[in-house]
Amino acid sequence: MTAPRDPDRLIGAFLSEGEERLDDQVYDAVRARIEQTRQRAVLGPWRTPTMNKIATFGFAAAAVVIAVFLGAQLLGSPSRFGGPGPVPTTSPEISDTRSPSPTPAAVLPEGLFALTDGRALDGMPTLSTTVTVPAPGWYGEPGGAILVKNDNSAAPDGAGMIAFFGELYVYADPCQWATTRPDLPVSTVDELMEALAAQASRDASEPVDITLDGHTGQSVILHVPDDAVFTECDQGTFGSWGVPGADRSPFRYHQDPGQIDEVWAVDVDGVLTVIDVAYYDGTPQAVRDEMRAIVESVTFE
Repeated sequence: MTAPRDPDRLIGAFLSEGEERLDDQVYDAVRARIEQTRQRAVLGPWRTPTMNKIATFGFAAAAVVIAVFLGAQLLGSPSRFGGPGPVPTTSPEISDTRSPSPTPAAVLPEGLFALTDGRALDGMPTLSTTVTVPAPGWYGEPGGAILVKNDNSAAPDGAGMIAFFGELYVYADPCQWATTRPDLPVSTVDELMEALAAQASRDASEPVDITLDGHTGQSVILHVPDDAVFTECDQGTFGSWGVPGADRSPFRYHQDPGQIDEVWAVDVDGVLTVIDVAYYDGTPQAVRDEMRAIVESVTFE
């Protein structure tokens, strides 16, 4: 990304120079960054500090700008569905005890990459998984379970992938997920395929048999309807599934109408292991091929 659109650089320059307010150019750059993040922020990861650094690609840095320079009324609610408010005319005091903003995920070199490293994510155990990054332009954090191409997972041409492990609660209706969460999760490949095929409006393909690192399973292709209106869905979110725990909201939720998901699921020593590859009709075929090559390169430890 170019220098004028790098929020970390803007924040660093502001703090070091001690400016009193953001000029219009900086303000517009930060606002543009925030608006982009809202639309493409995540593929629906676990809500942990580690994952958030990957999933938002600079959202934490933008949040520092909001809190310190634009004031609480700029965005109103901290929800990603909040709207902008008036810009304060005075700058609040900056505490000397503030913590530095997290480092955004970096573009990855080609070669081996630790997609997950066995650390628990949001209290859920994971496996150690390694993949091969076959081309430049992939962003991710080692162990974070997410890869995004060109820092963009949004329509019309974004692409990314996310891994899940263990039981999943597959909603009967991804738009009305709050009232269609099942009482019991799926824990096997067959149960997952059956639940996804039954989801309202997803137009699931016939599952096909796959093998990843010697482990057998199935894959299926799903679609978010082109005419889906996310604002009419529960909490403005179109979500495929949640995970065990008190938080019943989707942990895999979608970025835009028309998003296509290739769900690869295998059984790894009794653990349901899912890699969800997401893209759009406008995503270049070369990028789709890269994603499939990444999935097919996976090794489990």
